[in-house]
Amino acid sequence: MITLAKNFYSYQKLRFPLFILVLSLLPVTLSSVTAVGIKSSLLSITSVLFLSIFYILHIRIGDEHRDFEHDNLHHKNRPIQKGLITLADLDKIDFFVTFLFIFLLVFFGFNAFVFGLFMFVFTYAARKEFFLAEKLRSHFFIYNFINLFQTVLLQVLVYIIFAGKLPITHLVAFHFTFIYIGTLIFEFIRKIYIPGTDGTGKDTYTWYLGFDKAISIYVILALLELLLFFQITRFITPNSPLWFLLSLAVFVVLLIFALLNINKRTLKFNQLMQLSFVLTYSGLNLVIYFLRLY
Repeated sequence: MITLAKNFYSYQKLRFPLFILVLSLLPVTLSSVTAVGIKSSLLSITSVLFLSIFYILHIRIGDEHRDFEHDNLHHKNRPIQKGLITLADLDKIDFFVTFLFIFLLVFFGFNAFVFGLFMFVFTYAARKEFFLAEKLRSHFFIYNFINLFQTVLLQVLVYIIFAGKLPITHLVAFHFTFIYIGTLIFEFIRKIYIPGTDGTGKDTYTWYLGFDKAISIYVILALLELLLFFQITRFITPNSPLWFLLSLAVFVVLLIFALLNINKRTLKFNQLMQLSFVLTYSGLNLVIYFLRLY
């Protein structure tokens, strides 16, 4: 067990950074409380945070199985390929987190339990590439969009847990879109590589779009995300110009980091661009949460 824990610690630093996940998932969980408009206890919020981590880890382990042969050919420096951990080790961890996920769901009612089970069925199909194998994998953008849908299901589960059912309101609709675009940006920027570092796997957005075009798309998505944030603030605190000014200022900051990345084209500035969005996304979600006290 100690060896397994050490192996997983080495693995998560490279493939499942827990600190970054908590930094992004906790603010999302908190802003979801505001979106559904129902007071939630610290225990509920903490449980949802753990459920989210467990499910995303389940997805990651499924991805490791699905991409094993591909990574053997094109990503030999990844933890499994370097022998830092084995698929068998990850399966043991997956069994444990799946048990905890289902155990926690029991306490959140029938709707959450049934939807949670559906999520695992969908994730199993995703692990099997929806039984279309290379035919689906050959369509890079469609392939990534379908797999991203797993995190969309997670957000729906969060709403169901906090509200007891899926609430259909304008605020929830805008908040859901805000979270989806934010998740899309996360997925997008982590696959933006400095020119010449894409490797041979043809599995990055810069491989298909080029560096400048990929960053331009990121900037457009970031602008859309901030427009959604501003609209959410209007639902909660109408007639307040503060949030428009905040949205504008944040966009300028993100744009500056994006332009620096285009100009410098170094790993350092690529990471700074990614970090600027992670911190921004977390901060905006926290603002949404605290707006309920405004």
